[in-house]
Amino acid sequence: MKTSKYRLQFALGVMAAAIILGVSGFPASGICAEPSAGISISSEETAVLEAARKYFDAEVARDLPTVYRCLAPSSAYCASHDYEAFLAEANTSPVRIVEYKIVRIAHIRNNDDLKGFPLVEKFAYVEVDVVVHYKDKNEKADVNFGFTFIKERGKWYKG
Repeated sequence: MKTSKYRLQFALGVMAAAIILGVSGFPASGICAEPSAGISISSEETAVLEAARKYFDAEVARDLPTVYRCLAPSSAYCASHDYEAFLAEANTSPVRIVEYKIVRIAHIRNNDDLKGFPLVEKFAYVEVDVVVHYKDKNEKADVNFGFTFIKERGKWYKG
């Protein structure tokens, strides 16, 4: 089956895109299900959702300066890639996330490993359905992927 043939390649491509570029969104970019009546979301969940939408909307729009600003300053990627290196990778990558839907925000937790991650206050898991376009093959694939967002100095970033 064509879809399963590219599942591993897609997962690797998405991970590379997430690290290099981040990801983009579904036609209704940044929209996720609203909480049901009587269910409220915390201010922390709201902040993570806003950060995720900003990041994914920038990916969809190919607003690379915003994508880079959404990446966690303390991340291994940012430590090894300045903006120019990021642009070079982003512009040569054939992977584009063309749609997204944030499925859920979960597992918001404090950083219990301050030795390993001294600048990180909190971690959050963001589950996202994405549609990836492989420009080199002119093919699209649907995937559900989990992304880590981290809070540094009071602000949420793509990890």
